[in-house]
Amino acid sequence: MFDNGIFLSVKDLMTLTGSTNYCSCSNHHRSIRDGITKGKKKLTILEYCQHEHIDFDYVWKFLRETEPQNEAKNEKK
Repeated sequence: MFDNGIFLSVKDLMTLTGSTNYCSCSNHHRSIRDGITKGKKKLTILEYCQHEHIDFDYVWKFLRETEPQNEAKNEKK
């Protein structure tokens, strides 16, 4: 089985939610994947948007224009 699409990482999910807790976002990422298909290892941005009932274009643009959480912290030092 091939997964098609652009994958959403845990760090992307941290950016979307504004969370700095990797463990919490990892659990949320896994719960969404398991809600789609038990044991699923990857989550696409489209699947996330469908699950959360939000606009794909908004999420895509937000991810491309927003700095990842840990990179933003490193620049402030």
